[in-house]
Amino acid sequence: MSVTPALILENRPQGRIRPDLDSLRETLAERGDPQRNFPSILIVGTNGKGSTAAMLEAVLREHGLRTALFTSPHLVRVEERIRLHGAPVDETVLREHLSRFDNSPDLTYFETLTAAAFNIFSEMQIEVAILEAGMGGSWDATRLAASTVAGLTNVGSDHAGWLGADRTDVARDKGRALAAADHAIIGSGVEARLLPSLRAPHARRARSFVRCVEAGDDRVLLAWDGCEIYARRALAGSFQLANLELAMALAITASRAGLVAAIEPARVQLALEKLDWPGRLSVHLVEGREVLMDCAHNLEAARALANHLDGLKRRYNLVFSCLDDKPVEAMAEALRPLVGDVVVCRLDDDRAMPLERLAAAFPGAGTAMDPRSALEQVDDPVLAAGSVRLVGDLLALAESEEVG
Repeated sequence: MSVTPALILENRPQGRIRPDLDSLRETLAERGDPQRNFPSILIVGTNGKGSTAAMLEAVLREHGLRTALFTSPHLVRVEERIRLHGAPVDETVLREHLSRFDNSPDLTYFETLTAAAFNIFSEMQIEVAILEAGMGGSWDATRLAASTVAGLTNVGSDHAGWLGADRTDVARDKGRALAAADHAIIGSGVEARLLPSLRAPHARRARSFVRCVEAGDDRVLLAWDGCEIYARRALAGSFQLANLELAMALAITASRAGLVAAIEPARVQLALEKLDWPGRLSVHLVEGREVLMDCAHNLEAARALANHLDGLKRRYNLVFSCLDDKPVEAMAEALRPLVGDVVVCRLDDDRAMPLERLAAAFPGAGTAMDPRSALEQVDDPVLAAGSVRLVGDLLALAESEEVG
């Protein structure tokens, strides 16, 4: 049996951030700096990076570009993180490119995967790559692509141990990615008081490029450069409007920078109609039951989810788990009043939140040893939230049933 990409990466150091990109920079230089062989757009922020990146990639691909998408983390398989023209990279291709870095054992999991992605994008002659930063903006491996265009979704409190407890510190860190780009776009989720901390005076607000508003019946109104269309709401949740606004602003900026021809309304409509981005308030069939899934992996995301639940007629029962660096008590405070029964469960992850603390955050909640057992303990309708890993485990279960 051949070694899978996941097994190759398991042997890599798991560090989230190290304030030094020299090792990766030298490794890429030895291979001819593949990250310089294609134009790229970098997206940083606390929440919404993946959704924004997915919508942007879909729009640019619909305009005929050979696109690539690099996101993290994955839900089920690591190949999901590297997409070529909308499809996950083939396992054998990823394995072959990862093997090229066997002589660089000091690279972390994320650095190795990023380097492999750069290699793949270069060899596939990608016309534009959309890169989602893993964490922060100063020391993230994606920064070495020197993207011409960069966007910032929002500035939250996640990863305080790495980026700083004060949000002005977080903004300063993420702002370094904006400052380094020729064209920088700021999403509407960034408060005005944080703008000075970004230290990117050339950055412009997304709303100065495009108008994006609710239009009813799961449609949105988009208006830019004399164009106006009603398009499908590609992803559920009012918070996704800000992500769509930023994605469109980045697409328009890419056009003005010469990366793509003029953004055409009909192509935008088609891109949003086709978009499939699981785990973002999406419904999936698990063991014959419909499960609403949302990654909602930090406090800001939990509050956004709570706001969405508050506007629904149905009251969902909740399956919840999260990683050990999350403010589970505050997340529970946001979600508990808006759901029915709650079952918390263990995750098979070294960084999983202890079951005892999960249970304490949701007094009266049931407990389960794994997501599948948790699902068995709650009645319909059911919502699973709190962790990318939780959603991934349930999606893997759903996929195994489809195969079977």
